[in-house]
Amino acid sequence: MLHTDRDKRTRSQRVWLLRVVMLSRQPTIRLGQDADLTAVLALLKGAGLPTADLTSVAHLHLWVLEAEGSLIGVVGMERFGTRALLRSLAVAPSYQRRGMGHQLVARLEREAQADGVEQLVLLTETAERFFRAIGYEVIDRRHVPEEIKQSAEFRSLCPASAVCMSKSLTPSRASVK
Repeated sequence: MLHTDRDKRTRSQRVWLLRVVMLSRQPTIRLGQDADLTAVLALLKGAGLPTADLTSVAHLHLWVLEAEGSLIGVVGMERFGTRALLRSLAVAPSYQRRGMGHQLVARLEREAQADGVEQLVLLTETAERFFRAIGYEVIDRRHVPEEIKQSAEFRSLCPASAVCMSKSLTPSRASVK
């Protein structure tokens, strides 16, 4: 079959249009806004995560994941100086196991590190394997900074059976030249 330059241009335009459509359907991560709160609370409640204090936390930062106009994921960080509590990671069930949780945590870590956060701490009842896979280590609660221990999540929202984990965001001395 003989193909003309016009056929090639038309096919090229179709491929370009398909790429634009595919990219526009890709989930995007952005900073959470007040208008997101209702959807964030619904997502967290659906995942069985604590929400009682979310509207009153002084230094809470949220990143939300959107796809096709819907909020499908969230991760939060409660800041305490150079340390922070990673909290409220949830992805809608129909979007799980696609790397969305990894993307949300990676975004939080990058922005936290750029803003001077040196250590992230978290409590989890169900996601220890997930967090181990991305570099978090189990730590004894006694080693958690006092200011984080005073958070509602540590004092009352998460049970004592929750696993405590931490990750340093400071580069190791070996990697610094």
